[in-house]
Amino acid sequence: MSEHPAIRFCNAPDDVRLAMTVQGSGPVIVKAANWLSHLQQESELFATRHWIDELARGHTLVRYDSRGCGLSDRDVASVSLQAWVSDLESVVDAANIGRFVLFGVSQGAAVAIEYAVRHPERVQGLVLFGAFARGMLRQGGSERVTQASHALVRLAELGWGHDTASFREVFTQHIFRDATPEQMRAFDECHRHTVSGPVAARYMRTFYQLDVCRSAAGLSCPALVMHSDGDALVLPREGRLLASLIPGARFVEVPSRNHLLLESEPGWKQVQAEFRGFMAAVHAAETGAARPALTPRQKDVLKAVARGLTDKSTARELALSPRTVEMHVARALKALGVRNRAEAVSVALQWKLLD
Repeated sequence: MSEHPAIRFCNAPDDVRLAMTVQGSGPVIVKAANWLSHLQQESELFATRHWIDELARGHTLVRYDSRGCGLSDRDVASVSLQAWVSDLESVVDAANIGRFVLFGVSQGAAVAIEYAVRHPERVQGLVLFGAFARGMLRQGGSERVTQASHALVRLAELGWGHDTASFREVFTQHIFRDATPEQMRAFDECHRHTVSGPVAARYMRTFYQLDVCRSAAGLSCPALVMHSDGDALVLPREGRLLASLIPGARFVEVPSRNHLLLESEPGWKQVQAEFRGFMAAVHAAETGAARPALTPRQKDVLKAVARGLTDKSTARELALSPRTVEMHVARALKALGVRNRAEAVSVALQWKLLD
């Protein structure tokens, strides 16, 4: 269960008060804020608590509520990408941290990308989930898509804080296609009070128009981009496009129909393994650790693991015994400093050992 760290506040350059927390210890991860955030409730909500637990496991985690949301000032003059990036800069300065990994979900990824381009000396790496480089109205869609986008904005403006959940269900059902009715009600109840209708509408207008394609192409840090393969809110093609724009980024599609993975989904373990492998590789590079060395046979075995082969299938393919395959796997885990096969594959790919 996530801990409840103390809430602190800092001011953005335009005097908007931002709520923030710093928890845990170890290498630093900063989560770029996205809308529908609430620092206190995220630690308990089914949709977010496992993400916070994972990010804070063995790390110092810095989080904050975006302007207009959660515990931050609700009445704000500016809602823009520039304001969001400025808020992130203010939080990083207030946390008094050195270099760190940036984590971004949904439109928070655009904020993370812009920050990383402006401050390459601060950012060790990027982890992005459900992300996009182009907002809905920048994707060259049909007039019908444009009209639907404007209708959703109007719907949010009129009905977000209403006692009847039917207005918000349109958005919740796009975020969680496979959540239970009880989970959907909990999510709705939490976010009914997280943001007002007018601010929700302003957020939507802004991120529908986002375009960070040029910035993504200018990134110089390692990047892991993950996306649900059945995401209906941000289509997987947008995640693939973003990963293709970032030099050297690793793209992973995770089996899920939800925009944000639930802890109960089989794909969650894959997300954990990819994240842990990425962090291990980034930390090793940051501390100057020597590039891990694998024998040719260990590489062959890990390539088979990456393809999902069993030890018996790998043994047949490589003309080895299953026991020998297990031995090579165990030695590869030790060489890479990881605990399981999925993390081993992720670290090996991050170090480009399997090319």
